[in-house]
Amino acid sequence: MKHLEIEFKNMLNYESYVLLKSLYFKDASPFTQTNFYMDTKDFKLRDKRIALRIRDAGKLKEMTLKIPQEVGIMEYNIPLNDIDLTNEYYEVEDLPEPIRSELITRNIHAPLKVFGALSTERMETEYESGLLVLDASAYLDTEDFELEYEVSDYEGGKQIFDNLLKQHNIPVSESKNKVQRFYDHLKQLQAKNF
Repeated sequence: MKHLEIEFKNMLNYESYVLLKSLYFKDASPFTQTNFYMDTKDFKLRDKRIALRIRDAGKLKEMTLKIPQEVGIMEYNIPLNDIDLTNEYYEVEDLPEPIRSELITRNIHAPLKVFGALSTERMETEYESGLLVLDASAYLDTEDFELEYEVSDYEGGKQIFDNLLKQHNIPVSESKNKVQRFYDHLKQLQAKNF
């Protein structure tokens, strides 16, 4: 399935996470999902700002390719039936369509290595005209907290999200996507080990 994702994100400190959880997510049931991030060994996907992951949400497993657009991100989500999540490498030619074609079109042919996993405890609730999402993520040796707002209308969604942050005195904080945060932290850890 292919769809255009429009979302707003803001990193949170722990106190803001707890506040928002108590105000908006009292009745939300948390669920856990783990993302396994893949790239070529020389990070060709990252360099093109493309993300490829396998998400394990218990019974549901899917592969997702994310490609930035002028507004939003084009996502290709392909359900996976039987996949061995212990594989360290995947060949591009063995990936499902249309992900395989999208990568080949972008001259990505090298084997894809699984660099690690990021596990998120997520809560969701309807808010105004979109979906409000609260995440607590753990990866490598760190954890972080993030608020997302998924909408179909960029302008209206931005105004609602900005007002929500302002209403609760939450500072606007750049929120890189999870795969960027994962790879940035991996790079820091690798630099410490040399």
